[in-house]
Amino acid sequence: MGYDKYQLTDNPFPRGGAILKPESSDSRENGSIFSVNARAKEIAEFEEKFIGKKTSFEDRIRCGFLWAEGDKYTGRGMGKTALAVYMRHRINKGFGNVYFGDKKRFFCSYISFNQQMVAKIGLFFQETLNSLIKDEIFNEISKRTDVDSLIKLGVSSTFAQSVANNSVRSYLEEILHHPLDMRLTAKDWRHDPILKDIFVNQTTKCLRAAGFNGGILLVDDLENLTDRSTKKETETFIKDLGLSFFRTGNEASNSNFYTIILTTHLQSAQKISEAWTVAGLSSAFPLNPKARASLFTRKPDPEQCVDIVRQHLLFYRDSSFKLSDEFYPFTIDAIKTVIQECDFHPRRFLSRFNRIIVEALSNDIKEITPDFVRTVPEVEEEEEEALGIEEL
Repeated sequence: MGYDKYQLTDNPFPRGGAILKPESSDSRENGSIFSVNARAKEIAEFEEKFIGKKTSFEDRIRCGFLWAEGDKYTGRGMGKTALAVYMRHRINKGFGNVYFGDKKRFFCSYISFNQQMVAKIGLFFQETLNSLIKDEIFNEISKRTDVDSLIKLGVSSTFAQSVANNSVRSYLEEILHHPLDMRLTAKDWRHDPILKDIFVNQTTKCLRAAGFNGGILLVDDLENLTDRSTKKETETFIKDLGLSFFRTGNEASNSNFYTIILTTHLQSAQKISEAWTVAGLSSAFPLNPKARASLFTRKPDPEQCVDIVRQHLLFYRDSSFKLSDEFYPFTIDAIKTVIQECDFHPRRFLSRFNRIIVEALSNDIKEITPDFVRTVPEVEEEEEEALGIEEL
C-alpha cells in the first residue's frame, strides 16, 4: 500500500482487536514487538516471584496469577500475554542460564486455551503436552537422553521410544485417535487418567533425566475453561489441577518440579481462587489475585505507552530511514493525543494507530498531526467468541 512513503515496510500496528496471537506468523500479532521499558517493573516482579532471581530457584512461588484489572473484554489487550510470551523467550534462551548460569536448568512453556469449552483436567494435560512439543522442549530432551536411560528411570518403553525419537506428537495422537490440536469428542474424557500420567509422571521423569530442575507453565486464557462451566465443574477442574501438581504423590508433586502461572482477568481469577479454597489448597499454596502469589499487569503510563508505539515503528522502519524524527510520520503530539484519548489502553491505541496511518496514506497526508488524528474515529471492534464444544 505504499508505506515506503513513510519510510516503513508495512503498517507497523496490529489490525482489528490487537489481541496477541503467539502462533501467528505476523510480527504485529505474535509478541515479536515488545517494549521492555514499558514492562520493566512486571519483568522484575516476575523474576523475583516465579524464578527466585534474588534468592534461589527453590524459593520461587510455585503457583500464582498474572492478571489485569477489568472484565473479560476490558481486561484484554493490557499486555498479559505479551509479558508471558516475552518471559518464555527470555527463559528458554539458554534454559535459565541468564539467571543462574549452569547451576539451574529450567524451561518455560506457554499454554493457551483459545476455545470456550467445559473445564476438564484431560484438556489441560492434552494442551500442556501439545505446548511442550511446540516449544521444542521434547526436542531438547531427545538431544540429552536415550531410550535405555529413560526406561531405567521408570519411563514406559513406548513413551521413552517416542521421546528419544522426538515423535511424541504421533504417540499422543495414536492414543487420542485424532490430531493433538483437536478437542472435539466425548471419548476424549476417557483419556484423562492416561494424559495425566503421561505428563505428571512420564514427562517429568524425562525432563529430569535431561537435566531440568523445573518448569514454568504459563497458562493463558484459562477463563475459556471456567467462564462457561458450572460452579461444580470449575471446582472439580481446579481441584484436579491443584492436586495433580501440589498434593498427589506423583513425580511432579514429589519433586516440586512445576510452577503454574494462570493468566486471566480479575473476575475469572476470583472464581478460580474460590474453587482453589474449596479444594482445600489455599492454606499450603495461597492463590489469590490480590495476594503475593500474583502479578498485576498495570496500565502503562504515558511514557511507557509512547515506547510501545516507538517499538512498533522501529520494527517496521525501512533500513534507509535518514530522518531524525523516530516517530515519523507522526508528530509526538499526535501520538500523545491518541494514547490519551484511548485512556492509555494498549489494545485500543495500537488498533487506532493502525486505522489512522491507513487513512493518512489514503489521503496523501505527509505529517500526521493531532488535528488529523481527531478526524479518524475510533472503531469499536466486536468480539467474536470461538465456538467450543457443547457441555457433555
